[in-house]
Amino acid sequence: MTRIEASVEINAPVEKVFAFASDWRRWEEWWEGVSDFRPTTECTRGNGTRYAYRAWVAGLTVNLEAEIQDFVENAGWRAKATKGMPHRTQWVFAAKGDVTRLTYILEYRLPIPVLGALLDSLLMRPGWRRRLKNSLRNLKLRFEGAGTTD
Repeated sequence: MTRIEASVEINAPVEKVFAFASDWRRWEEWWEGVSDFRPTTECTRGNGTRYAYRAWVAGLTVNLEAEIQDFVENAGWRAKATKGMPHRTQWVFAAKGDVTRLTYILEYRLPIPVLGALLDSLLMRPGWRRRLKNSLRNLKLRFEGAGTTD
């Protein structure tokens, strides 16, 4: 599996950052390269919640679904793919006074025999690194820039 990790420090308390970042209805406002989020379970927050969404992957839009696991308020969660391309994510929130450090970890496997590793190194990995960096910057701007989190 390929692993990509990105972090950002946001000048806001962890409770505010977590409340905003964990709200699936707000993800499209700042998360780059993904869209059309919707819960596929009655539960819409916390362990066992599943979200369907679309992601741009190597020039294609793919349908995915992931289930939330290990959800801890103001600390983070993990998600594991239940449909679509195999992947796992982890969101880790850490308070440092009134500053929040968010680390996002993406692990995925490109299920294409022979050419998968080449496509990953040339297209997937650089694209996801850029999207993660931009998405975390967008989230930071929601708190520190002109954006609003109300």
